[in-house]
Amino acid sequence: MRGWCSYFRHGASKRVFCYLDHFTWWRIVSWLRKRHLGLNWGTISRRYLPGLEIRDGRVEMFRPQAETVSRYRYRGNLIPTPWTETA
Repeated sequence: MRGWCSYFRHGASKRVFCYLDHFTWWRIVSWLRKRHLGLNWGTISRRYLPGLEIRDGRVEMFRPQAETVSRYRYRGNLIPTPWTETA
């Protein structure tokens, strides 16, 4: 996910990053709920999701929503081309 977000951060993709963040977070939470069938949501969130963040010690889930989207600056005619004639 980190590489994909780094590649596409120059486009208009902030909404996609938010969707991807939401989708991955809920996939992991649903996996935890299926894995621990006897536990209710309060116990699962307290044990495995401190502060509703998915982490294991120092390893933390990458959040695509936090990725900054920067656009390329339009340079148009300022890009030199070999085909222009200089008189």
